[in-house]
Amino acid sequence: MKKLLALSYLLLVATISVVTANPAVLFLQMPVNYMLLGLGVNTSAITSFAEQNQAALIATLLNDLDIANDITVQPNVKNRIPLPRLQVAGGLRPYSSSEEFKPNELNYTNRFLTVTIGKRDLLIDIEAYRNTYYAWNTGSGSGATKKEVPFENFVWDQIMKGYKRDINDETAWLGFDGSVTAAYAPATVYTIGQRMRYTPTTNNPRSVQEWFAATGTTVAGNNPDSHPNLWRNVTARAVGPGLESYILTEIAASNITPFATGVVNATAGVAISAFKRLFRSLPIPYQNYGSIISCSFTDWYLLLDDLSAKYQSFKDNIDINNNFIVMPETGNKLIVKPASWLGTSRRLVAGPTIPGQARHQNLYMGTDLLSDANEVAVKDSDLWTLKVGIKMAMGFQIQDLAAIRVGDQA
Repeated sequence: MKKLLALSYLLLVATISVVTANPAVLFLQMPVNYMLLGLGVNTSAITSFAEQNQAALIATLLNDLDIANDITVQPNVKNRIPLPRLQVAGGLRPYSSSEEFKPNELNYTNRFLTVTIGKRDLLIDIEAYRNTYYAWNTGSGSGATKKEVPFENFVWDQIMKGYKRDINDETAWLGFDGSVTAAYAPATVYTIGQRMRYTPTTNNPRSVQEWFAATGTTVAGNNPDSHPNLWRNVTARAVGPGLESYILTEIAASNITPFATGVVNATAGVAISAFKRLFRSLPIPYQNYGSIISCSFTDWYLLLDDLSAKYQSFKDNIDINNNFIVMPETGNKLIVKPASWLGTSRRLVAGPTIPGQARHQNLYMGTDLLSDANEVAVKDSDLWTLKVGIKMAMGFQIQDLAAIRVGDQA
């Protein structure tokens, strides 16, 4: 038996060494013991795994989201909750024996953290596994009752990673209210960035509606079926407004004024200056309290290069485990951290940080972690396939507009 396992291991390693140059088969990089032990599962196994572990799956999903480690997470939001801000007016005065009250000394203003429901539907064709490198582990036979999916925990891990990717990379920053997006109008000329709802006819047998954004200027009749190069599918963004949506709304309303950082580039001193000046544009109490700037990885690398060129001991400021730096020339009051959820945006986002944590205190992600909205469901859909469904409440918001500063680059 030991010889057989050793031979299987050698064959697996040899196979991986040949195929891993192809990104399509990188999924083979899983713990070897899973492959050696021959852990095939059937429909009842993958279903029961989801039912028994759905709370853990959702909790892992939330904890593994990059944005959940960068901003404040508010659980148990059923619909919406207020994010109150209290302004206390100045009132210190010389002593007098008379009572000298003034009206409107305490001013409350509310912004609301609202959650919407996002879902993920998957249709798994079990037979498709026989054409993968899992095939030898699906069990004997190809009869009509065979619906074995190998590695139920690995399958669910990959499903959750895909769900996490959509929330983090699409919804968190770029999300918008899909419910108010107009349907596609064939006579309309769309310009880059304009969005619409459309039901594709290509590879869409169930006539599922999707959301699209123009990637260029169209002419009448240019739709995602006829001119796919002119459209990007942004359905994951239509779940609800992301942080950029709120920032752009408040910029348009003149409630947020972008600070002129300029484009961060490789010119010596430019990156350091941009980050340092944005930090110093925050109100003094927030500078003294401790602040954080989130940036794209593009601006992060430009800043690291700029700092490395200027400071010989710069590496002492890097927190390798948490991937952030304490910015020089800020009295150790500013943390800079790259944000995967910003994607290709060049916007710098600054605000107060939670003491002892490298995360925004003023930016919120809401979820109803304890509610029935956090469900994972699996069932047979017909003779040959499985249906997989996930849904989760999520929402994003800025608590205090006075406590946020953003750069002028989009």
